[in-house]
Amino acid sequence: MLFRLFLALVTFTMSVAAQGRPGVATQALTGPIYLTHVTLIDTVAGRELPDRTVVISGDRISEVTGSNRKKVPSDAQVLEGKGKYLIPGLWDMHVHALFAERLDSMFPMFVANGVLGIRDMGTSMPLADIERVRQEIASGSRLGPRFVAAGPLLDGRPKPLRPNFLAITTPEQGWATVDSLKADGSDFIKVYSWLSRDTFLAIAGEANKLKIPFAGHVPFSVPVLEASDAGMKSMEHLHGVVLSCSAREDELRSEMLKGGANLPGSDRLRLEMDEAAASYDDRKAVPIFAHLAKNKTWQVPTLVVRVPYVRSFDTRVTTDPRLKYIPPSAQQRWTEEAKSSTDGATKAKTFEKQSQIVGAMQRAGVPILAGTDAAWYQPYTYAGFSLHDELGLLVRAGLTPAQALQSATIDPARFLGRDKDLGSIEEGKFADLVLLDADPLSDISNTQKIKTVILNGRVLDRKALDSLLTDAENAVKNR
Repeated sequence: MLFRLFLALVTFTMSVAAQGRPGVATQALTGPIYLTHVTLIDTVAGRELPDRTVVISGDRISEVTGSNRKKVPSDAQVLEGKGKYLIPGLWDMHVHALFAERLDSMFPMFVANGVLGIRDMGTSMPLADIERVRQEIASGSRLGPRFVAAGPLLDGRPKPLRPNFLAITTPEQGWATVDSLKADGSDFIKVYSWLSRDTFLAIAGEANKLKIPFAGHVPFSVPVLEASDAGMKSMEHLHGVVLSCSAREDELRSEMLKGGANLPGSDRLRLEMDEAAASYDDRKAVPIFAHLAKNKTWQVPTLVVRVPYVRSFDTRVTTDPRLKYIPPSAQQRWTEEAKSSTDGATKAKTFEKQSQIVGAMQRAGVPILAGTDAAWYQPYTYAGFSLHDELGLLVRAGLTPAQALQSATIDPARFLGRDKDLGSIEEGKFADLVLLDADPLSDISNTQKIKTVILNGRVLDRKALDSLLTDAENAVKNR
C-alpha cells in the first residue's frame, strides 16, 4: 500500500508539472483515482461523512462509498485522505476576471485557492473571445475555473464609466441590447445603478421574454420589491436592500433621483448605504425580507469589499502580503483610493448594519451566495483569496459554517441550474474537489488549509498549487 501511494504521488507530481502554468496543456491521470479514508463534507445536508472513498474516473466522480466497503484494486492510483476533509470546488459568484490582461494571474489564483467556478459580472472582452477561453478550459489547453459570464454591464449614464459598461438610456436601447447579448451568447444580463425605471423594466421584460436571467445592482430608480417582482435573479452588494429598509427611503431616493445620471458614485453610496443604514427600520425590513424569500431573489452581499474602508485603509490593508499578485499600476490606484478615503467610523457603522441585514435575511429564508467583486479596480480584493475572507464574514454575520460553505458550493449550483453536475460530492458529478487539512464545519477559516485541488479530474498537489501562485505573481510584475 505504501509503495502504491508513493507511485501515485510521483505520478501526481509529474502530471501537474504542465498544469502549474496557465495556457499550457494539462494531462489527466490515466485510470481511476481512489481518494480513500477521507471525511466527506455533505454540502446538501451540511454534515460530515467520515471514512469515505471517492472514486474519480476521467472528469467525473464514479463512486462514493464507505472505505471499509470498498476494496482498492492493486493497480489503482491512490490518494490517502485519512485525517483530511473533502469539499466540492468553491464558486465565487461575483468577480471581474474575464479581461485578457487578467487571465494569467487571476485564473491561477482562483484554482490555487480551490475556487473552481466563477460568475463574471461584467467585462469588455468580446463574447466570442469569452467563448474561446471557455473552450480552452474545457479542452485542457488553459488551466482555469468554470465560469458563466454576462459580457458588458448595462447602465443609464450617457458616458460609460469604464470600457466594460454600455450606456442604455432608453427602453428601446434596453430591448435591443438584451436581444443582441442573448444572440451573441451572454449567459445572463448585468444591470447597473443608474438605469432609469422605464429602461430597467424594459430590460427585465425582454430578458424574461427571451428566458435569459438578469442580475446586478438594483437601480436607485427602482424599489427593491419591484425589482424582485420583475424577475431579478440576484441582487449584488445589498444595493437597494438597505435603502428599501430605511425609514427615510422616500427622502433618500428622491435626492438620488434629482441627481439622476449626473449623481456621483460617492453620493450614491453615501445616500444608498451610509444614510440608509443609519435610518434602518427593523419593522419595515421584516415584510421586505419575507417577500424576497418568497420570490427566491438571491443576494450576493460581497461584504469583503467594505473591509478596507471600515479599517480606514490601515497597514493591515495597505501592506497585505497578497499585494504581490496585483499589478503595480493597480496598486498605485488602490493607494490613491486609500489616501482619498475618509470617515472610517461611518463606514464601520454601515458595515455592522450590513452584516446584521445579511444575518436577518438568511434567517428569513432569503438565499445567499458568496461573492467578492474581485477586480483590479476594486481596492484590496484578491482573486481566490478573498472568497475565503468572504466566507468568514458571512459566518460573522450569522451564518453557520455549513451555511457559509453552502453559499459557495451547492447554492451556486442550484442558482445556475447545474446542481446535477456541481456543488456536492456525489456519483456522476464533475470531479471538482478540494482536499483540506482541517474541518471547515468546525471553523470556516479551514477552507484555506488546502492540501490538494482536483479540477475536472486533474490532480494538483500542494507543490503544484504553490507553482500556480508563483506564476500569478510573475504574470503581473510588469503590468
